[in-house]
Amino acid sequence: MNLQTIGNAILIVLVIGWIGYRQTTWRPVAIGRMYRLALILAIVGAGLLVQQSHGLTGLDVAVLLVEIVISLGVGAWMGAIARFRPLDPPVRVGSSDQVARFASRTGWWGLALWLVVLAVRVGIDVLATSLGAHAATSTGIILLLIAANRVARTAVFAVRLERHAAVTA
Repeated sequence: MNLQTIGNAILIVLVIGWIGYRQTTWRPVAIGRMYRLALILAIVGAGLLVQQSHGLTGLDVAVLLVEIVISLGVGAWMGAIARFRPLDPPVRVGSSDQVARFASRTGWWGLALWLVVLAVRVGIDVLATSLGAHAATSTGIILLLIAANRVARTAVFAVRLERHAAVTA
């Protein structure tokens, strides 16, 4: 077991714990801020991937594409099962000028979906590594997959909230 593997395990535990907590608590919905987090994760992930890998093989790219499709699908599913409640009065989110009118949570099902993502990720990593795709285990790819999940979830949130606003207007 090398230092990168230990770092990945710690990162996974921290991210799953943090996101698990956020899945089960009501959080103000600020679509712009949600996209920003995904963008930051994607940029950091891409940077780490470039820094850590010595070139991607075709197998690495294929594994990455499969994992991204899975992350996007689970993210969309999380967005679809999310519950919303109005915030009265609306709250200002962070230091931005963005105002949240709704809070959301996906609850225990959202946490269960994260555990499914983790299990599938570990399974694919084991298989990919045995086939010679070593970039699949990099921290950069983990962050790219989390970013893909968050983008899909946020996109579904945005569509659902837009429909809700149209119905209530």
